Amino acid sequence: MFSYLNLPGQNYWQISNSPTGLNLRNVFFINSNTGWISGDSGFIARTDNGGENWTVQTTNLTEQIQNFFFINERHGWALAWEVSPDSNEYYGTKILKTTNGGNNWTITMYSEPNIFMNAVYFIDSLKGFLAGSPLTIVYTLNSGERWFPADTDTSLAVGFPVVNLKFTDSLNGYACGGFRDIAGSMWRTTNGGFNWRGTIVGPEPLNDVFIFSPQKAIAAGGDFEYGSSTVKTSNGGMNWQYDTLGTFGVASAIDFRTPYNGWIALGIAQKFAFSNDSGNTWQTVFTPDSIPIFGIDFTDSIHGWAVGYDGVVLKYNPTMISVSPSLQNTVPEKFTLYQNYPNPFNPTTNLGFGISKLGFVSLKVYNSLGVEVAVLVNENLYAGNYSVKFDGANFPSGIYYYKLEAGNSTEVRKMILLK
Repeated sequence: MFSYLNLPGQNYWQISNSPTGLNLRNVFFINSNTGWISGDSGFIARTDNGGENWTVQTTNLTEQIQNFFFINERHGWALAWEVSPDSNEYYGTKILKTTNGGNNWTITMYSEPNIFMNAVYFIDSLKGFLAGSPLTIVYTLNSGERWFPADTDTSLAVGFPVVNLKFTDSLNGYACGGFRDIAGSMWRTTNGGFNWRGTIVGPEPLNDVFIFSPQKAIAAGGDFEYGSSTVKTSNGGMNWQYDTLGTFGVASAIDFRTPYNGWIALGIAQKFAFSNDSGNTWQTVFTPDSIPIFGIDFTDSIHGWAVGYDGVVLKYNPTMISVSPSLQNTVPEKFTLYQNYPNPFNPTTNLGFGISKLGFVSLKVYNSLGVEVAVLVNENLYAGNYSVKFDGANFPSGIYYYKLEAGNSTEVRKMILLK
């Protein structure tokens, strides 16, 4: 049988519509329908139907969009680095702002030269943050009209760039960064971003952070020599655990689909890393068509997008591994795999199962030769009844088997795809 590790990325991700051939770096959705993508040459585009169609927005920039952030369908900010036409050297940061969803962007220069902002994050329409290199975290209380320096506790990480920062609520936030071949750094705030405590957490810089709760967070990064790595904390940043992913490439973005299932974009490695146990262990799959992917974003357990080179836009494929609770609210007394319905089916059917306690669950589909053709569930689930949709549109007619494994229990049932 094929190993789960060898499944190609298109089992999880599908190539979607794209409005450009430019390299894309960032993706940000505020809900399952409305989102933006950005990349080289000042490119930004918006969708209002989940990526089915895109509207290219005018920024009047030729520089790469470094990062962007939206708090709702109207208010957003983006960053680009200015280049001097005379010396061909960077000399500052351009801040883009929109109040109409990106239909129009205003551009201002950050007041200090030679500060290169990497990250932007807003708590609300007035209070926001910029972070960059050299070590810089600044805040605004008036939607960017004025910026003030935050206390960044430079004693442990003098001058290291801040690459990204995020908040879990109005008080608690994490920032990540570092410098290649020197160290990776994390910063933590508990008072709304006015003070940040920094610490060295590993040997490679960190590029993105995901926050589960004020106490629990994970960041990903790496370098080209040693590959990708993560750090994680479960006590509010007092201690950090460093781990390598054991794969080439530099982790550029991390996001979680569920509290258990997380994904990392590995850039030029042409792979995703994914975890089914909240980031404790990671596996890898190749991206569709082996495209380098740099940005990733989930809005919920079934809606996710990723972007990369040559304008590629990927959409998460929920028919392969999404699982939803059944309408039954009772907890099953025992492990149960139900017969699929309808059966025979063409091309979709629903597979139901019940588990009596929290644990790791695997639900896979095999053809009549015993070859694994789909992984529908591969994650921790709470006790309950569940239903999973299987789409056989890309499979030939015939007999298929689906196998449920949970703990020490296993059950197999047969179903018929009839076209």
